[in-house]
This record gives sequence, C-alpha cells and structure tokens, in this order.
Amino acid sequence: MIEREAKFQVDRPLIAAVIYNRLKKGMPLQIDATVEYALGANKPKLTFADLRVNSPYNTYLHTGLPPGPIASPGLASLAAALGPANVGYLYYLADSSGHNHYATTYQEFLQLRAKYTG
Repeated sequence: MIEREAKFQVDRPLIAAVIYNRLKKGMPLQIDATVEYALGANKPKLTFADLRVNSPYNTYLHTGLPPGPIASPGLASLAAALGPANVGYLYYLADSSGHNHYATTYQEFLQLRAKYTG
C-alpha cells in the first residue's frame, strides 16, 4: 500500500505511520490504492460508487489489512513499513502535484481537503 500511495520518498514513513495508527485504533484504512486494486484500474479520482466496490481489498469497507499485497514494494517502502515515522497522523491526502498533506483529526483533514482539492 505504501508503494502505491507514495509518490515521493519523504511520504513513505508518514504513510506507514498513518496505516499503523489507524490499525491501532481499529479504523478503516481507507486507502484509495486498495480500491483501485479491487477495481483493476487506476483512476485519477474515485467515485462514491467506486468506494463501495464489493471486495475484501476495499479498505473503505473492511477494517484491517487487505488479504494480500496490492503491489510489489520496493526497498524504500519496506523500510518505511519497518520504520514508520513517529507521528500521530490519521489522515492524508495528495494535492494536484502528488505531494501529501497530513492531519491528526478529521476536522484538520476536512480543512486540507478544502484547501487542496477545492
């Protein structure tokens, strides 16, 4: 998941931290790349219908990790999974250039979404 979600190296340990933090809280991971894997297609923007695709890989519908990998991770993603950043982030989103922005609360996430996705 880290491999598919990170466009920049700096994001890998932060994405790993979000995954671990959500797992600890029992939150759905809500990772777009897992939905794209379930759909069998990369999309520039997922629809609400996409987020409801019936698949064990859909981390919007199912808590915990998906039943298997969604990509072949590179060494940098494996390192991030083994050494996530020590942050309390629970949310992130990418701006139009692929840079991720992080939040600890849902309210902060909504502010980021308004700022970066209009």
